[in-house]
Amino acid sequence: MIKRRLVGGRLCGAHPGGRTQQGAIDVGGPRLAVISGRRVLLVAVVVLAVIALATVLSRGGASGERLRPTRIVVYQPTGFKALQTVEGRCWTGSLAAPRAGAFRCMVGNQIHDPCFVLDQGVACPQGDPARNEGIVLRLTEPLPQPPEAWTNPPDPAHPSPWHLRLAGGGQCGVLTGTRLPDYPIGCQLPEVSQGAVCSPPLPLARSRGVYTLVCGSWDAQSSRVVNLTVYPVEVMWL
Repeated sequence: MIKRRLVGGRLCGAHPGGRTQQGAIDVGGPRLAVISGRRVLLVAVVVLAVIALATVLSRGGASGERLRPTRIVVYQPTGFKALQTVEGRCWTGSLAAPRAGAFRCMVGNQIHDPCFVLDQGVACPQGDPARNEGIVLRLTEPLPQPPEAWTNPPDPAHPSPWHLRLAGGGQCGVLTGTRLPDYPIGCQLPEVSQGAVCSPPLPLARSRGVYTLVCGSWDAQSSRVVNLTVYPVEVMWL
């Protein structure tokens, strides 16, 4: 896998209604305030690192390895395989997939997000979306309507993915609870024993159609994200 290391990182939380709420949270350390200046610095560092990576790749890199464009899939639950069918309800649009037809649902006290409309009920994918399988909910109440539900279609030109697969391994999904504002995606990476936090997908300069994530680990001692690395995205689902 091609990757490059960076430095930087910081902290905040997410509003339960799907709107980002700036603030401070506790993550195994002191309570931290959001500092806009750090975001500017982080963005600058990330942009420079991604440009540097793109330059290496455009020249073939040390190994001559080049990246394929990221595949963007607009997920549809057609042919969905039900591993389990249970009763549940959906009360608002998805926080993970902000698009029409995607909902945030609950079975007992367990939240499933995103879930997608079927002819009867809703499908809540589990694991890799390419398998198109998971839990089917028999709804106990009608689906929410706008303004509590999304009306916009997914936009591949400005992707907001809910699941990503990285080139060379690694599965990622949007974090819908308390999270870092600049790192709203959580990933399981083959070479990292603990989960990583990642940036939204960034287009790679000089490599048309290639998107990357900037991932790192939260360090409680320094109260920042460390060991930042750029990972190319193989496929992402909207």
